[in-house]
Amino acid sequence: MVQEIEALQAKLNETEDEDEQRALEEDVTGKILWLSWCGICAEVDELLPKVLDYLQREADMGVRDHA
Repeated sequence: MVQEIEALQAKLNETEDEDEQRALEEDVTGKILWLSWCGICAEVDELLPKVLDYLQREADMGVRDHA
């Protein structure tokens, strides 16, 4: 994906037609946003089980404190 972005950027730099430049800019932006979204999802997938485990332990400790 990074190579695709670099290739689009190189093509954008060589293009003089404004409409084509705009389309290439949109393509580059879309791919960067997609990569960012994938990275966020990967982070959440990795972190979510840890957060849920922590919350469960906190809830269990709260139940024990009130018993």
